[in-house]
Amino acid sequence: MVKFLLFGTVFTRTAAFMSLPFLVFYLTHFIHLTPMQVGTVMAMMGLGAALGGFFGGYLSDLFGRGFIMTISLFAWTFCFFGFLIAQDYMFFLILSLAHGLCRAFFEPTSQALMADLTIPKKRLKVFSYRYTAINIGMVIGPFLGTYLFQTIGAYTFVITGLLFIVFSFMLIGYLAKYKRDIKHTRPAANVQLSKCIHVIRKDHTLGYYILGGMIFYGVYSQLESSLPMFLTNEIEQGEETYSLLLMMNALMVILFQPLITNWAEKKNSLSNIILGCLLFSVGYAIFSLGNQNLIFISGTILFTLGEILIFPVSNQLVDQLAKDQYRGAYYGAANFAQIGLSWGPLAGSWLYNQIGAPMMWVVISLIALHIIWFYAYGYQLYMKKQGIGALSILYQIFNDLKLIPIFKFTFKMIPLISILIGLLFWANQQFGEKISFLHHWMLSSM
Repeated sequence: MVKFLLFGTVFTRTAAFMSLPFLVFYLTHFIHLTPMQVGTVMAMMGLGAALGGFFGGYLSDLFGRGFIMTISLFAWTFCFFGFLIAQDYMFFLILSLAHGLCRAFFEPTSQALMADLTIPKKRLKVFSYRYTAINIGMVIGPFLGTYLFQTIGAYTFVITGLLFIVFSFMLIGYLAKYKRDIKHTRPAANVQLSKCIHVIRKDHTLGYYILGGMIFYGVYSQLESSLPMFLTNEIEQGEETYSLLLMMNALMVILFQPLITNWAEKKNSLSNIILGCLLFSVGYAIFSLGNQNLIFISGTILFTLGEILIFPVSNQLVDQLAKDQYRGAYYGAANFAQIGLSWGPLAGSWLYNQIGAPMMWVVISLIALHIIWFYAYGYQLYMKKQGIGALSILYQIFNDLKLIPIFKFTFKMIPLISILIGLLFWANQQFGEKISFLHHWMLSSM
């Protein structure tokens, strides 16, 4: 069942990205909406995805994962058919919001079911495979969509809708086949909405993780907003460079995710977040060094490695918090972090206009470092409840990041450093006046 859900992630992302990247072009050139209207339509998708996750997750805890996934898939299908039929601006706003809500209902619920059916120590690997599956869909989908949109135009939305119908019936078949396993994972007692909200509202660790995630998604969104804007305006053949960077980003995730996940499984979760954020931040900072392709390739390599660490590990941290009866709601609540996909492009555009490209990348890299603080503080609160103090966490992080040998070497060097400082201070007291007199005499002679 988990393998099928991973296949489903590839299938749905491929189908969706066959048509969604061309929605802006369709709204602009065929429906003739203004740029502001097009931007508002696209923003409604992000808003629906951010706000709908909690309620979709809660309903999956209450009625079962399979039921919510099936209903949301069929509703999602009609959104794509609707994009072809709609001609009115308000209709597109409603469809875009519904699209975001359906995605928010389906994806956290699918992720929660994967976690239900996987033992805890294997969940990081499953989350990593899921993230790889998303990237495979994001690579294949636009390639197929380019051909289809040039061939059949807006009817590409119909092809996407038909593929969603096919997958919906495949899902129903698999849910029936593994009904006993799925039923075994469902909480026995009904989950009250008021109690669910109370539990999540009181979980301060989750709140800090969501805030850290908002910053992460805001910084990550620069890859799809500020970077193409900068490359198009600042360098020759910027469009070709951007296509290369996007392809390299996706292929790196597909190729290196299993290797990095195997390494990360042996480390502390916070250690992975810290290392990932440092790579993420340095990658963006490198963009400020010039306009050569090698600089952008180097920066993309670093922030992609950071991205590979952060995405699955952040899901693992939320999973550690989630009580079994509230797992769907926890995963859905974590979707609030995707609000960062809304503020990120706005902040990047404002910085680009106010301070220019080089400083914009420096500021963005500094903002990225704040991800560490929110995740670290939230993790410290969680571990405190487990009876583990901050010093133990620090020791494990130092050990994971191979900083203990450096710390030990520095500690051993303290006596020698103290002696050298003392000798320099004594020499300054003994010979300072003579050196000063000699220096003054040499200057006066010249």
